[in-house]
Amino acid sequence: MTELILSVKKQVDTQIKEIGSLGLAVVYTIGHIIIAWACATLIFNASFSLAAADAIIEPIINGFWFYFLHRVAKNVLNTLTLTFIYTLGHFCIATLWASFIFGVSFGEAAVDAIIEPILNGFWFYFLHSMWKKHNS
Repeated sequence: MTELILSVKKQVDTQIKEIGSLGLAVVYTIGHIIIAWACATLIFNASFSLAAADAIIEPIINGFWFYFLHRVAKNVLNTLTLTFIYTLGHFCIATLWASFIFGVSFGEAAVDAIIEPILNGFWFYFLHSMWKKHNS
């Protein structure tokens, strides 16, 4: 079992080292979709279909935000600053999108827009830290 775990860890380390901003943005977006679906389902009691639409479209928008920010600032800003800027942008995108798709007030949308970006901020920090660890 230990050999299997070490083998998987080695494979993950190799893959992380080889992906650039686009690959990292794709991995991030997949995780973001899962987080967004869970938040929409729990916060708005949304149907599976509506939560799924939210969970696919809004993370794609934020995936472009992630790609842009990582591409432009990955070597200029430290990870914590980059994460903070990303999270602020994500908050704005998430509020506007949730208000639009769920037909809720900005105040209600802000609940989702606060919780989900915080979770995705941790996800961003984790991915960028892993990438940085293997590419420095």
